[in-house]
Order: sequence, then C-alpha cells, then structure tokens
Amino acid sequence: MKYTLVTSVLFLLLLPVCNAQSNKTEEAVEKTELKEPVQPKDFPLIFRRTTLIVRNVKESLKLYRDAIGMEVIYDNLIKRPHPDAPEREQVLRLVFLKATTQFSGVLGLLEYDYESEFKVAKPIRKEGFTPQNIVLLFNSKNQAEQFEKIRKVPNIEILGEPTLVEYPSYDGKASTRVMVSKFYDADGFIVEFNKLLDDL
Repeated sequence: MKYTLVTSVLFLLLLPVCNAQSNKTEEAVEKTELKEPVQPKDFPLIFRRTTLIVRNVKESLKLYRDAIGMEVIYDNLIKRPHPDAPEREQVLRLVFLKATTQFSGVLGLLEYDYESEFKVAKPIRKEGFTPQNIVLLFNSKNQAEQFEKIRKVPNIEILGEPTLVEYPSYDGKASTRVMVSKFYDADGFIVEFNKLLDDL
C-alpha cells in the first residue's frame, strides 16, 4: 500500500514536467515539419537578391565563392545585340551565389561584355560609408579561418581587422556583441564579414 502511494505521488509530481517536455518536443517536431514555400512566387514578399555589376566575374568568384564559401547556383552567358553597336554581339555573364537558401540572401555577379575587347574601363571608386554606396554584410561562424582566406584574395583592401563591437539589441535592453571586419572587394564594394557572439 505504501509503495503504491509513493508511486502515485511521484507520478503526479512528474506529470507536469513530462507534459511540458512532451509539448516542447511536439513544438520542435511541428517546426521541423512546417513546409516553407518552395518557390519565390509563394511568398507574400521576399527580398531575393543583390546583384553587383563587376569588372571581372572570375576575379569576383575568387572572393565570394572560394574564400567566403558561397555556393554557385546559377551561371550562364546571356547573348544579345550590343545596345550601342547592333552589328556585333554583346555577351553578359550572370552568376548567382547562395549563402543559406537559393531564394533569399542571394548574391548576383553580372559582367557586361564578358571577355570582350570592347569592355569599357571605369575607375574603381572607394568612397567608404557614403551615400549611393552599399555594404554587403555576412555573418560567419568561422570568421577567423575565412578571414585569412579573404586576406589572400587579389585586389582586396582590408579596412578593419576582426574587432569586438557592441550594438544595442533589438529590444534595446541589452547589447549584442559582434566581431566586425571590413574590406573592399576588387570592385570597390564594401563588405562586412562578421561573427555574431550573441543572439539577436
């Protein structure tokens, strides 16, 4: 009788804990089983891609694919009559690279007059954090290792070594710690290559 009573009491004490654990497990399973839209057209709104017009796609790939580690998901030549000289063909090379998914956070690299003798030379402008310039921001768990690869890419200019910076958190009640590094790519675009140390 005493054994049965003790067992019953333990069962009643442990039941809420078991139920809570079960609910957490069910929630995790539900999140896992939720199917995201499989095409961009299925989203109400999605910011899909930033495309950089670059001087040399092959050189840009040394950074974004080989050093940073993005994955090429699209690489094609687009051929058409040249807008300024219809008698000759213009060839564009367009490359898309993904960091996490192929539908958002994608980087495009577009080179006009791909490998052409008619390519227009344009000076590289490195204007810093000023209007009409963009900043590409990456978060990486392997910042230190990848930054050493970035450092070795031709025509990269380091603006800042990985440094601890604290920003206000989203709720404004705490700080978010970030290891921030900055550099110019071969075309003068600013890239922040950071590592988050705290949850957002």
